[in-house]
Order: sequence, then structure tokens, then C-alpha cells
Amino acid sequence: MEKNNELNELIYDYYESRILFGIYRYDEQLKSIPQICASFRVARNTVQIAFNRLEAKGYIKTEKGKVARVVYQGTKEVFRENVVKYFVQRKDGLLDFQLSGNLLFLPIWEKGMQNIKLILQNHTGGTNTTGKAASEPILLYIDVLNTFHNELMLGLFWQCMRYISYFYPPKNDRKASYVVEDLLSVEKANGLKQVTDAYYERIYLDIMRFIESNREKYHLEYAAQIPFTWAVYRQRPQVRYTLASTIIREILWDVYPVGSYLPSLPQMVERYQVPLITVRRTLDVLNSLGVTRTYMGVGTKVCLESIDIDIMDRSEIRENLRLHGEAMQILALTVRNVIHYTLESIKAERKQELLQTIGTLHDRNNNILCIDVLLNFISSECPSAFIREIYGKLGEFVAWGYIFSAVLMVTGQMEARSEDFICQLEKDLQTDNSAVFAGHWQDFIEERLNSFYKKFPYWNAPQGTVVKDKMGNNHNE
Repeated sequence: MEKNNELNELIYDYYESRILFGIYRYDEQLKSIPQICASFRVARNTVQIAFNRLEAKGYIKTEKGKVARVVYQGTKEVFRENVVKYFVQRKDGLLDFQLSGNLLFLPIWEKGMQNIKLILQNHTGGTNTTGKAASEPILLYIDVLNTFHNELMLGLFWQCMRYISYFYPPKNDRKASYVVEDLLSVEKANGLKQVTDAYYERIYLDIMRFIESNREKYHLEYAAQIPFTWAVYRQRPQVRYTLASTIIREILWDVYPVGSYLPSLPQMVERYQVPLITVRRTLDVLNSLGVTRTYMGVGTKVCLESIDIDIMDRSEIRENLRLHGEAMQILALTVRNVIHYTLESIKAERKQELLQTIGTLHDRNNNILCIDVLLNFISSECPSAFIREIYGKLGEFVAWGYIFSAVLMVTGQMEARSEDFICQLEKDLQTDNSAVFAGHWQDFIEERLNSFYKKFPYWNAPQGTVVKDKMGNNHNE
């Protein structure tokens, strides 16, 4: 799937839902393509693709030189039924998002505000034209997220908005500005956020009341729920890299010990439920990373050999490293709240099981496995299905940290030992100190993230991060 298809889908869903819900009515004009491009901050072609799909479905009509107009004809009753059907099937997800969304997005917002302050400090006396406020309040959040230069984070936010259908706001969203003399104003942005959050809270409550009073009318009392799923769009074919990350994780956990052989091709097809061609392509990826070596007529042996440093110039490797870095950044920002919330919600025996699992990490000295234990715990024990889905997806990208470790080894560097960290985690759990336990995790991930940015400055690191290029030269981002 092309990288910008995510935004194609978002724009399509945005207008499809508003037409089906009766926000845009028959013969009414939509915004012009340039206006939509400015609102969503996308290229004209992205909007055009979405409009072509809308026209093919019979929702709109486009004519050269004119703005698109709605041709879908629905009655008030049809619009009402469309709204009820959509939100009844997502009621559990909406409730979950409303309760747990702040665990993820509030710390991101707070850090984003710090980023904006740094931007302002660096542009004193100048003009910042990259973050001007747009008319829709939701784009206030996009301005803040853009300060992280994190496509994975931005995609997650859009996916969340897509799932809740932006809480069904009117087409003429409230308009406000948080720009003062052409510069972003942190104070005005925080004030507008409070007003906007209250605005969407009222919309959410209205939706809940609306669907509760109408679900019986449309025989939706037992409608199956549609959970939130995070569809991660990547620049490269996804399946082979997803499977490669799974196998790397299994190798690190000694499911396939070094020196052993992976299952045969037919067995891997059966085990992982993928086509044979995908298995072959996955093995090509693993072989290129030095994880495995395939011998004709013998099989594929697990090696974990020193990585060829030239492989870092491959676009697919850089793409997976980018995703690893962006996933680690999301973890660093959200992990404290999420761990504390999860530990405070589970029974004592589950904490004891976590303690035992952490104990298995002794003498492994593998930071990836430490984080893998954390993500497995959250994705299985967190009360929020929304958070379980997100942390489960992040686990795939964390596995690509193997490349980071391999590069450190081949360049004669060593990762910081994790033994003291593991002992500290055990002490925190034994004393039942959830807040301190969560804080130690945040510190651990932040330290690893900073080391990663210094080694791989292939994209924009956060403001103030000092990074090194392949020659070891410092660069202030």
C-alpha cells in the first residue's frame, strides 16, 4: 500500500460518514480541493483519489473547474439510522477511548507544548509559517504532533479520529486561532485545547444518549462490536517484515537457539499462515541482516552474525529503523501512565507472574527482551482494549532494535547492561511501588531512545537531541 493511502482513506471516510449522516445533503457543495488540502495538509492528488472513490460510490459528482457537490439522496430517517448503526457498533470502543485516550495523548500533548516553546525560542523576532492554526479544532492537535516528526504517531492519531468518526461534529467546526503575530502561542493553544476538549466531551455524551434511545428501534440491541484496530501503513510490503520481526523475537527468546535450524519452508507456511513466497522473502530479509544463513539442500541456520554495516544504506532497513525509533518515542512518552494504570488495575497474582517473568531476564543482557516483556504484559493485561491494541503493534517495531544492537557490536560498542535495571524492577514489584516501577521504565526507554538517535540520525530527532553521523560527527537537531 502506498504511504499516502492512509490519508486517502481518512479523507474518504471523513466525507463518506458526513454524507451518510446527513451533515452534507443532496446538491450541497463540498469544500474546494485546495481548501481540503490546506485543512488536512495533504497533496492535491491525495484528495483527488479520495474524491474519485466517493464519486464511484455515488456520493458526489465532480465537474472540471467546479467544486464537488453531493448527489447522495437520503431522508432524515435514513440519516438517523446510519448514525445509529455506525456508533452502536463502536460503543464499547468509544467508551474505552474516552476513558483511556488521555493516558496516551495527554503526555504527548504536554511534550509537544515543550517542543513548541523551543521552536518559539529559536525563532524570536522571526516568523514561523509551518504551524499556523487551521479552522478545524482537531488540527490544533496535528500542529502539536507535527513537532515530533513522527509519522507513526501521527498515523495513530488519524486512525483514532477515523474510528470515532471525529465524534460526529458539525461541518462548521468552531473556529479559533492560537497564533499571535504569526507565531504559535503556547498559552492560547492550551486554552483552546481545554475549550475543544469540552466541546468534544459534549458531542460524545450526546452520541451516547442518541444511540441508547434509538438502538431498539433499529433492532441493534445485540449488535456485534467493531473494535479499534491500528492499521500501520508502511513504505515497503509489510508482511515479510512483520514476519521477520516475529522470527527475530523468537530467536532472541531461544525458540530457535543460535546454531539450530528454522523449520522447513512448508512447516513455516503452516506455522505462520502465510504463502510460500512470503516465507522465502522473509528469509531473504533475515539472511541479509546476518540473523540466519540459508544452505542449499540443508536449511536455514540461526547465526546472529555480525551485521554488514553497508546494509544500513538499504532503504528497507532504514524504514524499519525509522519505525523502531518512532515506536520507542511513543513508548517513552506514554509508558509511565500506561504501566501505572495497568498495575493498579490487576490482581496481586498477575503482579507476581510479572515478577517471575522479569526474573528470566537475568544474565541475558538484552534490552530488546526487557522491552518485549513490558509490551507483552501491557498488551495482555491492560484493562483498555485500545491500549492493548496499540502496545501490541508497537512490539513489532521494537524487535527491529536488533539491528541497533548488531550495529553497536560490529562497531566495537556495547549496549548499557540491563542487570541493574532488572534488579530495580524486581525490588519495585516486591515493594508494590507501581509509580516508581513505571518511572524506572520511562527512564530506561528514554535512555535507549537517546542512544538510538545518536547512532542513527536518519530523520529529525526531537528538539535539542545531539546525534552523530556514520563518521561520528555531532549534529544538533
